[in-house]
Order: sequence, then C-alpha cells, then structure tokens
Amino acid sequence: MSEQHISNSLKSLLKAQSRFELFRKKLVTDQDKAGAIQAFEFCYELAWKTMRKALALRGIEVNSPRETFREASREHFIPNPEPWFEFLKKRNLTVHTYDEENAEEIIRSFDSFSIELAQLIRNLESTFPCK
Repeated sequence: MSEQHISNSLKSLLKAQSRFELFRKKLVTDQDKAGAIQAFEFCYELAWKTMRKALALRGIEVNSPRETFREASREHFIPNPEPWFEFLKKRNLTVHTYDEENAEEIIRSFDSFSIELAQLIRNLESTFPCK
C-alpha cells in the first residue's frame, strides 16, 4: 500500500461525494430518492475502504467496517466511530429501498453522513495530501 493508493482513493471519494451532494439536494421523485440512496451506498463503500487503506499504510490491518471505524477513530481520521456504525446500518438497509419506510430512514441520515464524510475527507487530505 502506498500514498499513491490513498491519493487515488481520495480522488475517487471526492468525486463520489460530489455526486452524493448533488443527489441528496434534489429528492422530489421516487427516482431522485433511489438515485440519492445509490449515491450514498457508493460513497459509504468508498469511504470505509479508503479508511482501511489509510490504516494499512500505517501498519494497521482491519477487515470489517466496524473494526475499520474503531481504528480510524483512534488514528483521528474520524472523530467518533458511532455515527459510522449507524451509517453501516443504513447501508445494510439499502437492499430494501423498495420499502418506502426504509428509504426514508436512509434519507434521514444524509445530512449527518454529509457532515461526517466531509470531516473524514478533510482529515485524510491533511494526513495524506493528494499529489
């Protein structure tokens, strides 16, 4: 694992974040909501895998998202793993987005996910500046 891998992951995460932000601000139709949920799902996956890569660069091997969030908090990539545990629950609900109640529950987490994701990106960028 190299800093170049982190740099590439951060670039991908920034693109995904930008797409997520566009989608989450326009939730008029069911199609808009489905697109936003898919953007959330993609962003979430990239975020935890980028955290895992950053931890590996520091010699910390993790396998699961929960383990990744705990270690990422210890390494100050994220301030607190608890919100990320909640995002994991929401991510697991994305397979049931046909259920309107589940879709709305996921959507209600978008604002906090947006804030936590931005904080993660800032912290990773300051630790591993993109080249």
